[in-house]
Amino acid sequence: MRIVIAGGGNGGLWAAHRLADVADVTVIEAGIDPGDPVPARFLHEHAYPDCDWDYTDADSGRHLVRGKVLGGGSTVNAAAGSRGQPTGFSDWGPGWQYEDLLPYMRRVETDEQFGDASYHGDSGPIHVTRLAPGPLEDAFAAASRALGHADCPDHNAPGAMGVGPWPTNRVEGGRWGALAAVAPLLRHRITLRDRTLVRRVLVANGVATGVEIEGPAGVETLDADLVIVSGGAYSTPELLWRSGIDAPGIGTGLQDHPWVMMNVEADPDAIGQRPVSGSLLRAPVHDDPADEFQVFPFSTWLYDRSARKSSWSVSVALMQPHSRGSITRRPDDSGEIRLGHLGETSDLERMLAALRATDEVLVRMADAGQVKVPADAWWRGGDVAGELRRRVETYNHPVASCGIGRTVERNLDVIGVRNLKIIDASVMPSICDGGPNLVTMAIGLRGGDLVASEFAL
Repeated sequence: MRIVIAGGGNGGLWAAHRLADVADVTVIEAGIDPGDPVPARFLHEHAYPDCDWDYTDADSGRHLVRGKVLGGGSTVNAAAGSRGQPTGFSDWGPGWQYEDLLPYMRRVETDEQFGDASYHGDSGPIHVTRLAPGPLEDAFAAASRALGHADCPDHNAPGAMGVGPWPTNRVEGGRWGALAAVAPLLRHRITLRDRTLVRRVLVANGVATGVEIEGPAGVETLDADLVIVSGGAYSTPELLWRSGIDAPGIGTGLQDHPWVMMNVEADPDAIGQRPVSGSLLRAPVHDDPADEFQVFPFSTWLYDRSARKSSWSVSVALMQPHSRGSITRRPDDSGEIRLGHLGETSDLERMLAALRATDEVLVRMADAGQVKVPADAWWRGGDVAGELRRRVETYNHPVASCGIGRTVERNLDVIGVRNLKIIDASVMPSICDGGPNLVTMAIGLRGGDLVASEFAL
């Protein structure tokens, strides 16, 4: 059986990993394959202007980072290894609940601290660990605990809440995503075409028959018995539109976690001891454990080289937003992206509550001389709601633009087209209350299982 996978991100590479030994698999990636061993910059750096899709939010004009490189988002992200709460999957429907995805989450990972727990894995290629905190992370955690937040050694334990080390997919401090962990297991088992764009899926009489691609060798046609689209939440709708596919709901359900930064000043040497992947605080909004916000601090300079090295960003995200954005079709079949953050009044109110709770932590740290809050701190001004609306941005967690039950069936078939599936973050019915990184890997692996079962591979 010939399978073409359009996109070499988390979903595409994990589906390929499952299917490579039972089918003839070709993965098409628009970006580069950096090779093995992975160059140091893809393990440690956090800015990749040469490996980005250059998407923009139409409402705010803000740049939306999306990795145009083998491994996709997991090659350029902050390597957050959090899965979210079981309740965050409750509206995903039959076959896609937390208990359905948990076996795949376990197969994906090797948890270096808690691998013997029933909800963790100990033999997967993605290493999940908790890095030693720096002095500021220790102070942040102590201030949080003093305010009543529980100690949380494992944020991936079901029902976990409180403050503790951030679970991260890093090995010896370097990002360990699909590029570093999965691609080396695949290159000798599949055909990999990098620097090659899938221009369109070929469809005849309602059946996908292959793809038209454009790469170093020019424009070509590849036949396939099954086409899997794995472009991600922004690129997958565009490929469907370029292919003339008019499936229902494309782009209508887009969601992302709204995220904002509260920048303070701190000792740059202390910041440098743990610039990223340190402490994480997860707390309920208004004491509702199914309604969570997250707070994590990091070095501002690490992501913004114009910032002072004494700048410490304490960021706040609402993890169960009610607002939905959209991707709408332009005349050239590109997508106009509108994240729609805080579009629902309830999101604005809950985000304001999260800011107030976070400021309580900062007050304690400032009183102890650990940070200095600016005199003109925007979150303490006269129009905090207005400032929040102006400053809110993406947590870089776009999902649900081609969701299960809207654009794809529960087996990930595109509605109305045979032999065409979507396996990426776009199929999530709604956003879960953790990062989509590990969850998308699990979707890729489960999607591969669904293909193997359906076609008796």
